[in-house]
Amino acid sequence: MRLKTIFEDSFKEVLVAAKEGELRCLTSERWDGDAVLIVVDASLDSIGLNYFKIVVPRVKRFYSDYVKTGEISSFNVFSKLSAEDARLRGLMNNRRVWHAAIDISRVLSGVKESKGFESDFDALRYWAERANHKEWKKDDIGRINGVGLITFQYLRMQAGIDTSMPDKIIKRVAEREFGVHANDDLLFIEEMERLSKEIGYSQILLCWAIWLRESDMGKGEWEVL
Repeated sequence: MRLKTIFEDSFKEVLVAAKEGELRCLTSERWDGDAVLIVVDASLDSIGLNYFKIVVPRVKRFYSDYVKTGEISSFNVFSKLSAEDARLRGLMNNRRVWHAAIDISRVLSGVKESKGFESDFDALRYWAERANHKEWKKDDIGRINGVGLITFQYLRMQAGIDTSMPDKIIKRVAEREFGVHANDDLLFIEEMERLSKEIGYSQILLCWAIWLRESDMGKGEWEVL
């Protein structure tokens, strides 16, 4: 109960927004359930950009330029693009980001086809449920250049899996305020699961609360999509 009280007192300003982020993840509604946007989000976030000020606006631009227009309607279509595509590079001039997004889409398009799923999100969810963070380097997505453990876990979280990611901000706050000590990132994920059970909030909510409070945006400016 002590840690729960500490958490609620320290994060009271962002709890409502964090719960919204949690709900969207757990009900398959991140980016309105558009699996391609979820993959683009995770790929852009993989290079350590400011999430709310850089990643979110660029995912919105991707939506406007490619998804809303109907140009990219599925993993299969996206997987056929090149990381050298001038329009993609105009959106974010980073080859690794687009290589990762396109290769992830290719893997998940294969899952969708092989399992006979009706939607891209079904394929993403199927992968996320069965992916094992302890063996992430052996996973078809984990082996993709540009996909580290953080991106691997973030993608699973957005697909609705209650887990956490060893993001440097989350690690710093978890250690400083909740005494979460871990010698490596895999152990940190286990410790966050333990903390979640102890205080009675999901791991996803804990991560959102930390991101929101530690961002340099003012109260009321958060937008959890």
